[in-house]
Order: sequence, then C-alpha cells, then structure tokens
Amino acid sequence: MELVNLKCPSCGGDIEKDGENYFCKSCGAAFAVKYDEADVEHEKLQNWDEITRAEHEHEKEMEEIRFKQNEKSKRAAERRESTRRAGRAFMSKIYGLIFVILFFSIGPISWWFLAKQGMMPSFKEVWEQSQPSYQKENYDISIDDLTDDVIDNMIDAGKDKITNSRKTPQTDYTDGEWVEYHLNNTEYDSAYLITNASEGENRVVVIYKLEYTSDAGDKITYDATYYDYLKLSENGTVVSNYVPKNITRSDSAWHRDSYENREQCYRENVLAFGGNVTEIENKD
Repeated sequence: MELVNLKCPSCGGDIEKDGENYFCKSCGAAFAVKYDEADVEHEKLQNWDEITRAEHEHEKEMEEIRFKQNEKSKRAAERRESTRRAGRAFMSKIYGLIFVILFFSIGPISWWFLAKQGMMPSFKEVWEQSQPSYQKENYDISIDDLTDDVIDNMIDAGKDKITNSRKTPQTDYTDGEWVEYHLNNTEYDSAYLITNASEGENRVVVIYKLEYTSDAGDKITYDATYYDYLKLSENGTVVSNYVPKNITRSDSAWHRDSYENREQCYRENVLAFGGNVTEIENKD
C-alpha cells in the first residue's frame, strides 16, 4: 500500500474530501476523481466481499434460528409422547384394577353361591380342614400343661430381662439428699396362669422380689414379667418364645420401674386382665 500526500495543483494547499468530491482548503478549487477500469473492479471486489460477509452472517443467524426451532419442536414432541405413554400406563392400571375387582368379586360370590347349594365346601370349612388339628384348640391351656421346664425357662428369662434393664442405678430423693439405689438381687416370688384373659388369650405372669442397696439403706420392690399367646404343640407341650414383657407402669410404681407394694404389683400384672387366675406351684 502506498501513502499519497494530496496537494492542490494550483496553489499547493491541502486537499480535503467532501463526499465524492475534493476541495482545496487554501484556494477553494474543486476536483473530481476519475476512476479507471482497474479501480472500478477493485471497488466491486470490495463491495462483493462485504456482501458475501453479510450473507454469511445472515445465513449463520438463520441456522441458529432453525436449530432453536428444531430443538423446541423436538422437546414438544417428547412431551407429547411422554404424556401419551403416561396416559396409556394409567389406563392399563385402570383396566388391571377393574379385572382384579371383577376376578376377586365374581369368584368368591360364585363360591358362596355354590356352597349355599351344597355343591362345594364353604370358606370356613376349607380353612378349618387346612389347619392342623392341634391348632384348632391351641389356646386351651391348663395348669397341667405347664411343665417344670417351661416354668423354669420363663422364670430365668424374666429374671435376665429385669436384671439387664436395671443396670443403671435408680436415683431417689431421700432425707434431703439424692441417693443412688443399685439392684443387688432379683429373686423369684410367684407365678400365675391366666386363662380367657381380655388380652393375649392366656398368659403366664411371673412376679419377682427386687433388693436394692444404697448408702441410705436397702429397699425392697416387686416387679413382674408375662408371656402371652401361649400355644400347644402337636405333642401337647406349651410353646412360648420366652421373650418376657412388662406392662405399662401406673403412678403407683416406684420410678415407673417396680412396686414397693407387692399387692399393687399383683393387681396391675395379674388381676388387671380378667380371666381365670391359677397360682402355679412354687418353684423354689
């Protein structure tokens, strides 16, 4: 590229461009530029490059617009397809539910009708026939069914439960100061069989005597554990999981833990469930 210093041919002053014409700043002479063929082609090439660049930019913008439109259409199509799939799945569940309702309603109704006509056994008869004979009266337990081994196991399991649950000392306010009571000994007191109770069909209740020691003196309390839903096995022996339970303590309990009054312990653990109470022979 060549730099040209434009001077007025008349006075040598500086020339200034104004639009397509040139003027001398000193004498005011006006000049016009005459392009030859090469200049015109050069100008055309410059204009063509500019046009090409503009068209390229426009095409790029159109491509972006088309891409966004395609993405938008694609997402809309996916949403429509997802909605259709959800609708088909929902209708499938409805049809399945209707089928299940019809199946489980028509079947039992038909069975009941046929049983009424004496053409097939009733539900109750089928259930009773499917149960082992010993289970039909598995809750009918008497004092004679409770062997020494069963009672000994109940006593030992309850004693372990009470001892393990009272490893933490009981704190009591005695004679103006806080005193810690430590469980020193858990001793079997008595056991009872309750039949036809309001809860658990039947149960065995075991009462224990608890001896606590402290710096302020000793304390005697009473607690109980029970075993419910006892059953008879095929050979007639009592079945138990030997997992002893405690009742919810009343306000009469010492620290809601045990009873200082044995009769209160007996009332809340034995008599509170009704039924027939039979004392089990002392196991000491």
